Amino acid sequence: MSRKVTVPQLYALQLERIAANGLAADDIVAMLRRGSEAELAEKIDPEVKWDRLLGFAKDNWQAVETAVREGYRFPFITIGGIKNLLAIKFGKREGTDYRFQGDRIEELSLSSAEYNLLRSMIPLYWRFFSGDVVEQAERIRISIALQPQEELAVIVE
Repeated sequence: MSRKVTVPQLYALQLERIAANGLAADDIVAMLRRGSEAELAEKIDPEVKWDRLLGFAKDNWQAVETAVREGYRFPFITIGGIKNLLAIKFGKREGTDYRFQGDRIEELSLSSAEYNLLRSMIPLYWRFFSGDVVEQAERIRISIALQPQEELAVIVE
């Protein structure tokens, strides 16, 4: 199994925004290769400034293409970034699908596949606490919080 490429939070969330529009990986790659801010504004979101993503893609093409086609990890992500990822990629909203307690996300319900995907994307300094597993629905209820510093020192990826 190969290691996933890493993509910084800003660019990864913009890639997720593009993918959330239902485009296939080949279409996303082609759109990024064309490098048109106007096309991204028209087809995805006119409010987003796409120039930084396009610059990053130009300078890091192989990593971006691999991220789109095979997935990626965040080298660093904030709690706000996790909340945005949950909204964009998984359709999960604060107050409806989970509680936000300032420094942690609580009572987030995910399918096993969603949980495994999310865990594979988020750095290990974020700790996932398991709650109830509802067998018949194959749902997992979790909380996400920063790993205590002393525990982080012993984690080996």
